Amino acid sequence: MLSEPQLPPFDGVRLATTKDLPRIATVAAAGFFWSPTFRFQRPYYAQYPTDTILSYQKEYHSAILDPACIVLVAEDAPIESETESVYEALRVAPVYGHGKDASSRKVVVGVASIVIKPGSCYIGLFQTRTDPLEPCTVSKNLNRDQCPLQNAIYNEATSPAKAKYLAGQMRLATLAVHPAYWRRGHATRLVSWCTRLADLEGVPVGISAAPMGATVAIKAGFEERELVRVKRTTVHEDPTPKDEPNVGDVELWVAIRRPTGSPASNESATSTDSQESLP
Repeated sequence: MLSEPQLPPFDGVRLATTKDLPRIATVAAAGFFWSPTFRFQRPYYAQYPTDTILSYQKEYHSAILDPACIVLVAEDAPIESETESVYEALRVAPVYGHGKDASSRKVVVGVASIVIKPGSCYIGLFQTRTDPLEPCTVSKNLNRDQCPLQNAIYNEATSPAKAKYLAGQMRLATLAVHPAYWRRGHATRLVSWCTRLADLEGVPVGISAAPMGATVAIKAGFEERELVRVKRTTVHEDPTPKDEPNVGDVELWVAIRRPTGSPASNESATSTDSQESLP
């Protein structure tokens, strides 16, 4: 009987379950908010925070159940004042997931999703078998926070680079850490697990990220392949509230990390400031 492939140790991270989804969605919304891509694609997030959370809940629910995906979470002791670190609309959203009860000593504070390389021996190994596989019981996500036009513009601009460098590769698809828990090493641990898995299989791993969140990836050995610029539209010109990032043109940083021991690329990577979130 064949043994299962070797896995990296789950140091400070664990596999996500569907029971984590309300909290995962909240962490994703809180972390991704500081990426310019978030406001480019979701200009109506302030009016429809529930739609934002439910869209992330749907996305990660699909990933948790997908045999070709891995969803990891990082946990930490809860901070009672964590909502002070998120944008106002999310702070008061009725579906904000605090992720704790009277017995909770830790809460989910970071999440990463990984797409496994087609044909990999790891496909199908990461679904949490003890977790019920019923569909999400949340109400329908209406996507009212999103702008179809700007989503189309973004996809048209970024699809060629993604197809050129990431198609058929193992990929770190998303990475987000709740802002109240930044600079505690959670993003580094999530990325490290992904790169160690890639090294065990001897395959490259790719990402597409906002440059502001690329530093953690650069430290893990990712090298830039292309920087895509998406021109901002003039559809949404409302003044920027004080708790929101100022958004101009959006950039997408496409990068690849070669497995340990492979020849280094002669393409240099450019250091950027990190906010611990990769959209």
